Amino acid sequence: MGRAATTTVRRGWRQWTEGEARAVLAALARSGESSAAFARSRGLSTQRIDYWKKRLGVTSAVPTFVPVRLPVVAASTIQPATIEIVYGGVSVRVREDLDVEHVARIVEALAGRGRRC
Repeated sequence: MGRAATTTVRRGWRQWTEGEARAVLAALARSGESSAAFARSRGLSTQRIDYWKKRLGVTSAVPTFVPVRLPVVAASTIQPATIEIVYGGVSVRVREDLDVEHVARIVEALAGRGRRC
């Protein structure tokens, strides 16, 4: 007698299409929740979300610049004013007269640091 063929069925698990993954990642971005909180509240696996983020090259918490009105500083002020940038629990203070491109590189470095953790 021959052996009966056996198949393994994962109940409740189905591979996502790229479109489904993009939709879930877009919902995650709109939610403002962490990946873990988002996955937990929807019965998803954080590993699955992380896999699709990596596969699709999706980053979270991309910093954006917003216009800020700074107070007018009198010319007689000896030290330039500082601007504080807080991102991911890290606080950086830079001089107000620092080159905008330099500040942008600092913020991008902070954002990259958060993705590696």
